[in-house]
Amino acid sequence: MNMFEKIVAWNNERGLIEKGFNHQKEVSFILEELLESTGNYDSISARERAEQLASEITKDSTEDADKIIDALFDIIIFSTGAMAKLGYDPSCVMDEGFREINSRTGTLIDGKFVKDVNAQQYVANFNHCKIEK
Repeated sequence: MNMFEKIVAWNNERGLIEKGFNHQKEVSFILEELLESTGNYDSISARERAEQLASEITKDSTEDADKIIDALFDIIIFSTGAMAKLGYDPSCVMDEGFREINSRTGTLIDGKFVKDVNAQQYVANFNHCKIEK
């Protein structure tokens, strides 16, 4: 299976695909990760701010699938380029990150997979994904 197939299977196994597409929630998830990447937000404050922002910016949006798909594609392209600019092999990063999320256990709460914080899980080590220069 390629990485995209693994990610879809992971979503299916956790019942996330069957929940269906909710534009506001998807925007919120993406914003949450971006906010965490700034170092100015922990997981909880990022989630709260992301939900607030997503509510504001998707309030009057119509779900035009072509526009949404184009934007999601662009997010993948820019994210991949950013990993490379930081000196990391994006394929290795994806493999390592997938190992971590795949080892998580938890529950689906309000359409979001919430990690069991007490469970043993693999912790991604992105250091070996650095590109030697």
